[in-house]
Amino acid sequence: MSTLFVEAFGQLSGSPIIDAEEEDLYSVFRARSVFMGWYNQDSRQDSVLLPSMLWIMEEAEITADTDPHRIGWAQVGLDVGELERAKPSRGPVQGFAYAPLPVHRRSIEPAVALPALAQCLVDALRRFGVVEMSGVQVTAKSLEAKRQPYASAFNSGLSWFNLTLKGRADALIAFDKEFLGERTEAELLASLRRGNTGAFEFGPVVIVSVQHSVKAGSEWPIRSISPASSGLGISVSMPEWTPSAVGWVLASVIDAARTINPDASDFTVLLTRI
Repeated sequence: MSTLFVEAFGQLSGSPIIDAEEEDLYSVFRARSVFMGWYNQDSRQDSVLLPSMLWIMEEAEITADTDPHRIGWAQVGLDVGELERAKPSRGPVQGFAYAPLPVHRRSIEPAVALPALAQCLVDALRRFGVVEMSGVQVTAKSLEAKRQPYASAFNSGLSWFNLTLKGRADALIAFDKEFLGERTEAELLASLRRGNTGAFEFGPVVIVSVQHSVKAGSEWPIRSISPASSGLGISVSMPEWTPSAVGWVLASVIDAARTINPDASDFTVLLTRI
């Protein structure tokens, strides 16, 4: 199962604008996903709407009350694509005289889901107070090998950011050692610059301090992951510091990395404003 964990860092202050005793982050995140068409609550596997989903809801939780810097997180599954052949099973399932059909749902690329996922998480958190976002971290688990580039899926919307005339933000992209495999940060930067980045400017490669390095997750199973920082990262100048811009950067970086290292399946990437 391909899974993404998205964590928001910063501060959550003020009073909720909803009844926080009746609703939790999971229910609000789920409702926002359904309302925007990012998650189909119809669980029937033959639903004609299913392939248009961006994710399957799994978990979401606010952590601002237990962690002074981590606001909350959401966990989603990416196995929402078209049905395709899977590896044949080893035999009949216990208790049955037949083996299940060797098919499964193809997972979508994280780059396709990330802009909407970052927006959805922050939108949901804002129901519980004022969000001052300092960074967003993505942890991927068990991704399928990449089959084709997906930059065109979100680059066509870059004109949204061209409307911003001032208020640029500088940020730092950090990642763990698993992200690039045998490839280098310089190769990742070159891959990013080959695409259409619009008002976003990537580079140069920089040394990443402990403060800006990827962080261990707050909940199981990401809590058990202690990512080893690669020691280097990439700076980025952004037209604005918003969930949409953050999601676009994370999507672009992961898409570029999986273009030069298609087998990257388990990794952590952190984008921090500096």
